[in-house]
Amino acid sequence: MNSLRLRLLAMAIVGVAAALVIAGFVIVMAFDNHVRGRFIKELDDHLLQLAALIVPEAEGKVGLSGELSDPLFQRPLSGLYWQVSENGKIAARSRSLWDESIPLAPGDAGADARQVRELRGPKSKWLIVVERKVTMPGPDGGRTFAIAVAGEQCVVNEAWHAFAKTVALSLAVLGGLLVLASWAQVNMGLAPLAGLRRQLEALRAGKGEKLTGRFPVELEGLAGDLNRLLESQTQTIERTRANSAKLAHGLKTPLAVLSTEARALRERGDTGTADSMDREIGAMNAHVMRTLAAARAVGPRQTGAARTAVAPVLTRLAGVMKRLPGGSDLAWEVDVSPADLECAIDRRDLEELAGNLMDNARKWAASQVRITARQNGAGREFSVEDDGPGIPPERVEEVLTRGARLDENAPGTGVGLGIVADLVHLHGGDFSIGKNTLGGVHAKLLFGCRTGEGGQA
Repeated sequence: MNSLRLRLLAMAIVGVAAALVIAGFVIVMAFDNHVRGRFIKELDDHLLQLAALIVPEAEGKVGLSGELSDPLFQRPLSGLYWQVSENGKIAARSRSLWDESIPLAPGDAGADARQVRELRGPKSKWLIVVERKVTMPGPDGGRTFAIAVAGEQCVVNEAWHAFAKTVALSLAVLGGLLVLASWAQVNMGLAPLAGLRRQLEALRAGKGEKLTGRFPVELEGLAGDLNRLLESQTQTIERTRANSAKLAHGLKTPLAVLSTEARALRERGDTGTADSMDREIGAMNAHVMRTLAAARAVGPRQTGAARTAVAPVLTRLAGVMKRLPGGSDLAWEVDVSPADLECAIDRRDLEELAGNLMDNARKWAASQVRITARQNGAGREFSVEDDGPGIPPERVEEVLTRGARLDENAPGTGVGLGIVADLVHLHGGDFSIGKNTLGGVHAKLLFGCRTGEGGQA
């Protein structure tokens, strides 16, 4: 149940089910009371009609001046019965009772007081019995008769069951409709959250700078807080970059002075101390360059980034490399497929990545450098290959993590590949170094190919 949609829908289903069960119970009970009341009223009407037809005869006997209107009283064991008794003895009964009788009511009710009872009658079926005591006037002071009219309770029960089935079916259909309505209501209620999530995804992919549009009152505060957080994050990143740049520039002069001192020591013959100072100065320079590169990186979470066309960047960088020492002696091959391939990486980051790899290939290649960019499923794949001596497999990790230099006499600081590794990690991509068919280094980058990671393609 780790889902708002499921929780809300489950609560709606439980609430609807409880409400319908209670409503169904109330409706069925109200119907039962109504049908039972109408049935008792009909029996009482028969009783009053019967009382009007009674003609007292000899002691212990009564006759009727006519027949009751319902023919069921004439059909044996029909389910509708009447009985007249006097002084605890049966004086007359309907033909439908045949040789059965209706048990007399205990106690003594007042004249014209109606009694309603439930008891077993003919064929052991439950009856609803309505009784009244009626006094007939006469010359000897009158006679009192107990008149009872009974009907089988199954008539009420059958009507109750039929109505209950209809109500249950109707409420089930209504419940289904209410559940569908609740599902639609939940989806409509959560739609703004889905829109907010899409905007956040767009921001993470660099397609905007802040949340825009109108939000429900309940989400306005959240959207405002997120926008302020994004603005604060942007300002913090800019301050960090500025401070890193200031620190790097502040270290340049002391490092230059130390380099001058190292040369002076070497000229005086103290080559050991000079070499030690050069190594430390080189390490510090490499650390400064790596820090500056990390500070300049835009990264996938920085707002304002746009999708960058790959081919123009690689082509321009190849042209720059040709103008650098040794670059004009190499054959540069740039292959981008499709030609309009784009990547959701800021142009500065793409230039930093490709530039370091191409510059490294320029320094070590014997005659050619091959740069390719491909669409790899939902992601992007970049590779730079050269025909140089390559990197021993046992030293690959050292080069990437520590910025080691394989040849101390080669120009540069030895941190280019380390900077590439840092940027690729920032974008949630993969970076690998191996051998290629040319015999040299094959540096390969993968972006947006891993589910649930940064660096969208």
